[in-house]
Amino acid sequence: MRLGLVTDVHSHAAELDRALAHFRRLGVDQVVTIGDTIDSFARPEGGAEVATLLLEAGAIGVWGNHDFTLRGEISEKVRSRFPRQVFDFMERMQPRLVIEDCHFSHKEASVDPFDVEQLWDVSETRLEIDARARLGFQAAPQRLQFVGHYHRWWAATQTGTVVWKGGETLVFNPQERYFVIVAAVCDGWCALLDIEHATLQPLWCGA
Repeated sequence: MRLGLVTDVHSHAAELDRALAHFRRLGVDQVVTIGDTIDSFARPEGGAEVATLLLEAGAIGVWGNHDFTLRGEISEKVRSRFPRQVFDFMERMQPRLVIEDCHFSHKEASVDPFDVEQLWDVSETRLEIDARARLGFQAAPQRLQFVGHYHRWWAATQTGTVVWKGGETLVFNPQERYFVIVAAVCDGWCALLDIEHATLQPLWCGA
């Protein structure tokens, strides 16, 4: 199975459109978004374009901190700012998503996706990325975990950080578990996850 991964789109429709073009060319089976897809703090027009593109692509995925207020019990103030397709799209988003042996969440699996303060990480004690990876391994049993939120490429196994910064395809060792941060679409990145061949290929979708 080949998954097209996008995260932290933040209502950047042009970059998302280029990412989806990559996925069509590569013949992905499913588009997955890992949160912060539509930015509730950005202009509504961008969110509407992003929602339309992802609805047409049949995307599934999870919510993040920036689109948290666009799902669940939506205030009248928020509802009045965005067109219907934004909420139609957000109704498809889940707190977490599991496909085969892959776990997707906006932040590490130890974070409660229904607790917006945890999603925003407003705590006074902020954890390093490697500590977050350890918590993720403890919280979810799947072999491969993918998160967004941090706007960077980064990966670790249970034995330590992987020497990889998104410059080449990441090949998953079948004997290891992995925690992977996917870089942001708003920064010009998306990825192709090939589950059968156990690889993650970063793809440039910037201008």
